[in-house]
Amino acid sequence: MKDFKLDNEPKITSGFRTPDGYFDTFSEKILAQLPKQEPKVISIFSSKKIWYYAAAAILILMLSVPIYTKYSTQEEEIDSATLENYIAYQSNISEEQIVDLLEQEDLDKMKLEFNVDDAAIEDALNSNSNLEQYIID
Repeated sequence: MKDFKLDNEPKITSGFRTPDGYFDTFSEKILAQLPKQEPKVISIFSSKKIWYYAAAAILILMLSVPIYTKYSTQEEEIDSATLENYIAYQSNISEEQIVDLLEQEDLDKMKLEFNVDDAAIEDALNSNSNLEQYIID
């Protein structure tokens, strides 16, 4: 096979020529031909976005407040025996003051609930060795 040397062979021309210095001012000519348009200014803080964010915040707040109050204010109910013991031994309130605080409806309910027959009273008095607390002064 015969050696092929590119440097010695004549070069094929494309047939197109550019004038001297054409590409030096090419970008300036193109930019001069483009229409001059001012860019549209877009505000970062759009008033519509602010209203959407405010509405979303209010909605979240409205949904979270009832849930928070439901779980944070769950109080355990105190049974009546514990409450009676506390009032009897820990407070400085006399029985007269407690009776003054009761309303007529409460007294009527107490009358209905405390219908005790004589036999039950006698059994309670016989079973209790400390009868001094039942003696009326």
